[in-house]
Amino acid sequence: MRKILTYMTLCLMLSTSCDVWLDVKPYDKMSQDELLSEEEGFIKLLNGIYIELNSDMLYGGALSVEMLEVMGGAYIMGTDKSVWGNYIDLASYEYGTPYWRARLNETWNKAYSLILNCNLLLENLEKGGVRFTGDNYKIIKGEALALRAMLHFDMLRLFGPVFSRHPDQQAIPYYRKCSTLPNSRLTAREVAQEVTHDLLEARILLANDPIRTEGTMTDAPSDGSSVFMYYRNLRLNYYAVTALLARSSLYFGDMKSAYGYSVEVIRAAEEGVFPFVDRSLVTGSPDDPDRIFSSEVIFALSHSQRNRLFKNYFDPSRIPNYVFRMDNDLMSNRIFGGGTLTGGSQDDYRYRVNWVATGANRYFYKYADMVQTGNVCNTMIPMLRLGEMYLIAAESRSEDIGAGLVYVNRLRAKRGTGALQQLTRETLQYEYIRELYGEGQLFYMYKRMYSPIIFSVSENSNPQPDDAIFTVPVPDTETEN
Repeated sequence: MRKILTYMTLCLMLSTSCDVWLDVKPYDKMSQDELLSEEEGFIKLLNGIYIELNSDMLYGGALSVEMLEVMGGAYIMGTDKSVWGNYIDLASYEYGTPYWRARLNETWNKAYSLILNCNLLLENLEKGGVRFTGDNYKIIKGEALALRAMLHFDMLRLFGPVFSRHPDQQAIPYYRKCSTLPNSRLTAREVAQEVTHDLLEARILLANDPIRTEGTMTDAPSDGSSVFMYYRNLRLNYYAVTALLARSSLYFGDMKSAYGYSVEVIRAAEEGVFPFVDRSLVTGSPDDPDRIFSSEVIFALSHSQRNRLFKNYFDPSRIPNYVFRMDNDLMSNRIFGGGTLTGGSQDDYRYRVNWVATGANRYFYKYADMVQTGNVCNTMIPMLRLGEMYLIAAESRSEDIGAGLVYVNRLRAKRGTGALQQLTRETLQYEYIRELYGEGQLFYMYKRMYSPIIFSVSENSNPQPDDAIFTVPVPDTETEN
């Protein structure tokens, strides 16, 4: 266990981030007992976990814009191996190559190392003996539980079976305690129960989260006091946990709960906690467009080098090296075209602000630097956003998916595009693509719905649903254990 702590301490000491909102300050090597003998030590360990979520192996690459989006058909792939390299195998769902086996293993190990650190924090909280300010004990514990649940949930979505088809199939282990020994793998249904349990407990603990009365509080205190209770949309706050419950309930097939949780977040947004983006910030020619619609983000990671996502994967100046982009025909004739067939429109804010023409192609600029690079919005990697809650509410409102049309049209009205006359599963999928493109959620959507993966206007070219596509093999290190 001390090895775990030393690793986290090193992460904090070597971090180059100047993320004031996480209040991270370098400190000398400390023993576990010294670090966790006061409130500040718990806060620093918790902040360290948030920072490490930005790893390239997790949401700073693989689980946001890169590996998962390739699997979700978000990008058109070339055939030149010298340019596209191992991505050609991934786009063909060849998970067993040495390269992708190693990459998937890295993602698994990184996620579980952070789960262990969540458990380290939680176990030391339970020991007592430390005085906490106000509601800090409950907030720290609630966020740690939510982080543990979120990481397990994403490992289940990636490595577990198709839940709607095989809920009782063996999936992944769920760690509730620090352990030097591997836990047995649970069934997908059992993991679902553990995820839900942790999120519900976290939600209770976060009942007095200041976001419920003060909003996201994205301005640091002027008196120089602790910012731990500020920048609440950069932490797993009460509404973020509620949104995670909506997302996970939908995935687990509990439509009633998914609808209830998503509507609760929507109501909070309507009361001003997560207001829809101001049109003036994204339409016309604003000097500094808000491409991620930051006011609507329920939970985001803060990555001081976020621009690397754009530079490494989307920048057209990378040519002749690979550049990730959507198929032009798909974009023009389906996603942001196609009229009533798909609901696509080029008036859509998501098209106008995030896609920039260079030559005959359009390139994805969601993660390009803002002019004001010091703006906190310029560091945000969205993890949960308001638009997804409207889509979850639409999908879960009734067994008749058409009954959810009202929620889709409310969202579309805030995206500068007209109302749909009817809602089908296919048009809902197109709306998910428009709303969540580049955020690592599309593969999970297709897996949840067990549907073809849309990457081309030619339906015959799109991969058909198959357990071999949707069930990524558990890493060798786990099966060997």
